[in-house]
Amino acid sequence: MKKRQRDDAITVLSVILLILAGVAGAILVFHLLTPHHTSTPHGLVAMAVRESGDSVRLTGDLVGYSSVPRTVSGFYIRPSKTDEKAIGAIQLSISPIIGDMAIDMDLTRISVIEKNKETALTLKKASPLNPGDWAIISRYGYLPFGSANDDDILHAGETFDLLITLPEPLHPEESFSLVIAPAGGVPLHITKAVPVRVTAVTTISN
Repeated sequence: MKKRQRDDAITVLSVILLILAGVAGAILVFHLLTPHHTSTPHGLVAMAVRESGDSVRLTGDLVGYSSVPRTVSGFYIRPSKTDEKAIGAIQLSISPIIGDMAIDMDLTRISVIEKNKETALTLKKASPLNPGDWAIISRYGYLPFGSANDDDILHAGETFDLLITLPEPLHPEESFSLVIAPAGGVPLHITKAVPVRVTAVTTISN
């Protein structure tokens, strides 16, 4: 009698496990087959956004270029003022947070805050970059995702290098903020200070 009860219990447990496995498999298949070409966080991405507070992340340090006309990665920079001791343009690299998020950079708003004044920047697809303009200057990917596409959609495993020509030059020890706000995502706020000494190419890490 006890053996029959144990056999019945094992049978019921097996059925329950099979049902749970089937449900989990169906969810997984649905997730894999459903395209996720939106920049709105969802699922695991939404969880990651809540944990990190951002939809995109900064990769590496910012690079500042002195406020003189120059060409960077094929883009000619026209600063608002010529000053070798000030920063006139900034380069930075961004990647999406972990997950399956795809961020349309054409719909992403970028602004810079200088001297308590926020200025919305304008996306440019070609040279030159005037004060207040920004551009995607390079795209690359990491294994196992492979190389990046030529479009302006930032996918998982991809990194975009952005080049920004500041509305006004930044002088040593001045603080500033960059705000990168993907459509439907959580904005990334980057606050830095210009180093004491500005050279032609200056790393901005603090």
